[in-house]
Amino acid sequence: MLQRKGHSSKQDNLAVTAVALQDHILHDLQLRNLSIADPSKTKAQQRDTRSKSLKRNTKAVVDTGLKTTVQGPKVEDPEKEYVLDPKPPPLTLAQKLGLFEPPPLPLSSEEWEKVKQRSITQGDSTQPCPICKEEFELRPQVLLSCSHVFHRACLQAFEKFANKKTCPLCRKNQYQTRVIHDGARLFKVKCATRIQASWRGHVVRKWYRDLRRTVPPTDAKLRRKFFEGKFTEISRRILCSYNTNIEELFSEIDHCLATNRSVLQQLEDRCGHELTDRDWEKIQIRVDPKVRLSGASDRATVDVLPPGKNEMAAPGLSSFSSSTSATKARPAGRLS
Repeated sequence: MLQRKGHSSKQDNLAVTAVALQDHILHDLQLRNLSIADPSKTKAQQRDTRSKSLKRNTKAVVDTGLKTTVQGPKVEDPEKEYVLDPKPPPLTLAQKLGLFEPPPLPLSSEEWEKVKQRSITQGDSTQPCPICKEEFELRPQVLLSCSHVFHRACLQAFEKFANKKTCPLCRKNQYQTRVIHDGARLFKVKCATRIQASWRGHVVRKWYRDLRRTVPPTDAKLRRKFFEGKFTEISRRILCSYNTNIEELFSEIDHCLATNRSVLQQLEDRCGHELTDRDWEKIQIRVDPKVRLSGASDRATVDVLPPGKNEMAAPGLSSFSSSTSATKARPAGRLS
């Protein structure tokens, strides 16, 4: 009987150990969703638990008529550090039996400070992210319990790809994560330093240009060049101060030309016909009435005298002939 009892107890222990190992392996591989039970039953159980939780959270509200003070949303510190890991899962049967080591307890605030100091001494926040090889800048940053630092998005992508919670560098299992802002703080300091350096350089360059523009150098060649530049600058300033109004001058010239063209056009419209020799004779007669009498007598004398005796004619005849020849030699013009 005793042997049978001992044998049965050993078999029970082996069965419990096997079940404990299987349960621990499922927990370790995160395969709890692979359940043998009917999925319809599991869904019904989930609905029941949700309805129970909703019933527990509902409370009767009585309107007392009193004004309630509405509190605005609390503004949290943007650089507040907090732990991302939820509460540790309960121990598995294998861990309770001592077959596997239990998971480490959550780190306290003092332990997190030690881990952070170790990361600072290693200079992890000053270096790029080990996964994406980019600067941390202002993106969310996480610190692991093994003192390694990553981008939060990069670590989530790595966990999703590897399907395990292991550190990408040291391969530590079941690490704890904490959101920190050391990289963002260092990036702000770096940006502020760069802005200050640029501003100080601008101020110094401006001061040096003013000094070069106002204080002449001591060297003779440089001094001569300095005053030549000053003279050129003054001359350019004087030229720029004059108002030439070239466009106004051109517009006035165009206006004068248009006026002259209009006057000439009117004159052509009034006196457009050309003067003939007969017209010039009439004009000459109108100007000097004596020419008409002398001209008539001279014509009669010329008709009576022979051709060779024309030189012996009277002086009035020669004057009339010269006047008529001059009148004929005058080019044809327009009557004014």
